[in-house]
Amino acid sequence: MPESSCPWADPRSKPKPSTCTLLVRTTPDPGALTKLHQLCREGRLYDIEDWIRAGHPLQAAQGTTVKGRRLTSALEIALEAGTHALTLLLLCNGYDPNLERDSPLDLALRARRWDLLDLLLDWGADPQRVSLSDLFDTYQSDLFARFSALGVDLTANHELAQALADHPGNKPLFGFAKHRREHDPKFQTELNIALVHHAGQGNEKGVQLCLWAGADPHAPAPSLRYPDDTDEEDGESDPNERFRGFTAIHEACRGGHPGILERLGPDPLRDDFDDLYHAASHGGTLTFLSRYALPKKISAVLHWHLLWLRDFPFGTPRSTDTIRRLFEVGVRWESATPEEIKNIRWMLLRTRDDTFVEVMRLLARDGHCAPEILKALGRTPAMRARMARVGFIRPPVSDPRRFERPSPSGARDVLAKFGVPLPKPRRPLPHTVQIGQGRADTRPITLDRQKLFRRVWNKPVETLAQAWGLSGRGLAEACRRLQIPVPPRGFWAKSQHGQRMRRPPLPELPPGEAEEILIYVNDTVDQGD
Repeated sequence: MPESSCPWADPRSKPKPSTCTLLVRTTPDPGALTKLHQLCREGRLYDIEDWIRAGHPLQAAQGTTVKGRRLTSALEIALEAGTHALTLLLLCNGYDPNLERDSPLDLALRARRWDLLDLLLDWGADPQRVSLSDLFDTYQSDLFARFSALGVDLTANHELAQALADHPGNKPLFGFAKHRREHDPKFQTELNIALVHHAGQGNEKGVQLCLWAGADPHAPAPSLRYPDDTDEEDGESDPNERFRGFTAIHEACRGGHPGILERLGPDPLRDDFDDLYHAASHGGTLTFLSRYALPKKISAVLHWHLLWLRDFPFGTPRSTDTIRRLFEVGVRWESATPEEIKNIRWMLLRTRDDTFVEVMRLLARDGHCAPEILKALGRTPAMRARMARVGFIRPPVSDPRRFERPSPSGARDVLAKFGVPLPKPRRPLPHTVQIGQGRADTRPITLDRQKLFRRVWNKPVETLAQAWGLSGRGLAEACRRLQIPVPPRGFWAKSQHGQRMRRPPLPELPPGEAEEILIYVNDTVDQGD
């Protein structure tokens, strides 16, 4: 039957969907619907009836697009205006709601117009196309049950879990999930996912509602923030080996929420406490966990926390508070395999200098670690070099960089615990220090350390020593004993080529040491040389 000869259905006669077999009136030309849309916006029902009687099209054919703008429709205009009469007029005269780009059911749900929702469903709107988020936003348990009875999977794509996570005030939805979980495991999974989300975010209200609805804090569940990490098989041949997500207790530990963790109730018989210690990002969380159990594999826990102390590109490094708190709650590192020690050493070497210093001091404290473990950690050249770089091992007195970095507090104790030979204590210098030998052809000149420091930085040591009748090596060695930095190799050549060279400060000596310096020079040397 051609479209122009389609019968007319008068909505005033209360037509039923089962009695109407009208052809759908579509057109591939959006321009042919312009006048109809204008009549719909103006609410001119009688003119719209005349349009329908004349056999004109009512909607665009499926797939019709207009470049650069979104297509509207007569049904969309009617629903947005909330006009029941116009909606019925269109539907009973062949308008197919399933040809709309978006489900018209969503418009009725957003407007809270249950009469229009009933009308659309009665006239064939596909319930499977409904937006679950719009459905859940109605807070209507009877609607949840109605669409579920129509075959809609309310747990598809974890949209139920997402709604429970985004709207902890939606008590009807929590109650609906609570009653369904006993008969459908999918609802239990959605509740578990929502609980994991709220526990990680520190949302106490969401945690309370999820627990009331029956969520299991000990069950692993996929993440709403990183769904790809848990929803894909990743090529695993055995689905039992696939990563299924973290538990709510794990996420509360990782988020640093001890109050929520207490509400969730960790259980050493059901939860992997070593994994919880790995995840803990807050000292208070570690203290709470220690009330139930201490970790068994200390090396793995330390390795994980050192991993977080590195400069991660995707997050903020944690502080050393977690490692300090580990030892405070009674953890003791008493055994480790060579491979575990190697891994810990590797992590230590990749932390920042300030972090390295703090962790080394924590490990060296009495009773925290077994002596053999510390000595194995500190035995490699790389560790010795790092200890020297941060100031635990002081450079020789002759090294001009000796005074660039102060030694950390407790350095000697750290070196002793890690098996590094302690440097011999420095012998104090006398009040008067003599350089050179007093002979008949020599005479003494008196300087202090500041004056000698200026002279060795105004002239090369070799030149100054030759003028004084001394050996260059002897003068350099005397400066080393007096802790007077001398210019490094290449200093004078670079200065002659215009490079600005840095002169280190003169370090101070304890009062009473080397306050007077007697240098025996040739009689021919001028006092000002």
